[in-house]
Amino acid sequence: MSDNQKLFLKISVLFSAAAFVLFLMDIRLLNADNSSQLLPFPLFSIMVMTLLCITVIFATKKTTDTLYKKIRDYQNQLNDVSEGLKSTTQDLEERVEKRTFEISVANASLNREIAERIQAETETKKIKRQMELILESAGEGIFGLDNQGNVTFVNKAASIMLDWSPEELIGKSHHDLVHHSYKDGQSYPVEECPIHKAYRDGKVHFGSDELFWTKEGKAFPVEYTSTPIVENKLITGAVVVFRDLTTFR
Repeated sequence: MSDNQKLFLKISVLFSAAAFVLFLMDIRLLNADNSSQLLPFPLFSIMVMTLLCITVIFATKKTTDTLYKKIRDYQNQLNDVSEGLKSTTQDLEERVEKRTFEISVANASLNREIAERIQAETETKKIKRQMELILESAGEGIFGLDNQGNVTFVNKAASIMLDWSPEELIGKSHHDLVHHSYKDGQSYPVEECPIHKAYRDGKVHFGSDELFWTKEGKAFPVEYTSTPIVENKLITGAVVVFRDLTTFR
């Protein structure tokens, strides 16, 4: 039961009690002799109603004080919650601002890194293209080998001299395609090939006493230089430069 309902019930009981007392008093006065009346009925009624009003006022004040106290308690709680919410909101705003700043710095750093990477890639492509142009314009045959003896790149001069297209050479064993036999047709073991020793022992090998074989099975003498490729102190392959000696005789 709420406080308002309790107050209403108390007032109702008081008024009912007062009405009952006045009713009994009225009946008594009707049956009694007026000369024996202690107090006039109107005066008695005023006294009862005054007492009733005072009682109601005190009961109402007590209930009102209780309600005001609850309101103040609720207001204090609301103020505490508001202060807490204000503090939390301020803290959250500071965190958001700090995080936004960090993200801005990270984005700026990322954009700078991307720009530097794009520039580096552009420079790399430019250098790669220049190297390709140099290789393509070179009069000597040039090809690269990995550490398994497979062709990794070949220039135009080498492709023409060997009569193999770059697509037919790249990824294939250089020794098996162009350096597989001696002049008499006897098989040439790859373990004895000085060109392939470069990526095994890390030394430069050169000479003018070897034969290369074309796609059509024709042999021609070559002068060659086989240089190992070293990356991070590891031998990853070799670069071979050669020329057809028949054109110089």
